[in-house]
Amino acid sequence: MPSSSSPSTRNVLYWAMNLSLAVGVVMLAAKWTAYLLTGSSVIFSDAAESVVHIVAVWFAWYAIRLTERPPDAEHHYGHEKIAFISAGVEGALICIAAVVIIGSAIQKLVVGIELQRLDIGMSITAGAGALNALLGWYLIRTGRNNHSLTVEANGKHVMTDAWTSAGAVLGLILAQWTGLLWLDPVMAILFGANILWEGGRLVITSVDGLLDRTDATLEQRAHSLLTDLLAGKLKDTGVTYHRLRLRMSGHIPHIDFHLQFPDEMPIAEAHQLATEIEEQLRLAMERPNTEVFTHLEPTTHPGDHP
Repeated sequence: MPSSSSPSTRNVLYWAMNLSLAVGVVMLAAKWTAYLLTGSSVIFSDAAESVVHIVAVWFAWYAIRLTERPPDAEHHYGHEKIAFISAGVEGALICIAAVVIIGSAIQKLVVGIELQRLDIGMSITAGAGALNALLGWYLIRTGRNNHSLTVEANGKHVMTDAWTSAGAVLGLILAQWTGLLWLDPVMAILFGANILWEGGRLVITSVDGLLDRTDATLEQRAHSLLTDLLAGKLKDTGVTYHRLRLRMSGHIPHIDFHLQFPDEMPIAEAHQLATEIEEQLRLAMERPNTEVFTHLEPTTHPGDHP
């Protein structure tokens, strides 16, 4: 069986993750340089997250390649669910980084604050933040356009990193302008809390995906499309449906439902009609590689399910 995406889509996703990994390495060096020059808590928060980011990007880089592998003898349904695991790992690592950031900032408030060489530190951090903002926007757009949760989650992480850099610069400007050095660790705590929130959201997305939570919007769309498709066939053949279910496996929707046919319809004719309905619904969903499965039932024996 083919992999889950077209070659052109795979190339776009691979390029996006290669770019994210390369930029992440550059950001790691730049931010730690800025922290070592300034001793700033808020810059430390930015630098600490960059370490987590490298680990998360590497995992996402691997996950995007595993996702594209076709089903095999041991994984009959493919490997798409690694996207949810990738999002969960990234979210968990973000949360760990947030706890480290907040703890370090609190320690600075207790033991005292000493800042130095702020101008060069702020310049490096501001440049890193601007580059990450552009990268994050590109990754989120690429992930959404190509229905890749892994790339989109990575983009959200990068965008969070950009906001952290912006907060670091703002905190240092305020501390330098007012002389209130405690603003530096306080800003680090605030942005650490924001990072914790974003990481938590990614973990929830991961759990929902692994538990096969339905996509309510796609489910309603599938119901509407199927109702429209069967409207004409109901009069001619008497076919109806019930028990439609939808789950997401990575970026691939899986839909199954029961089709009810008149008792007198030959099984070969019922099967042919079911195949046509599956294909029409798959195309109408306008989502790459949507999979549709039907269960055939005679009208007078609808089975054990409502």
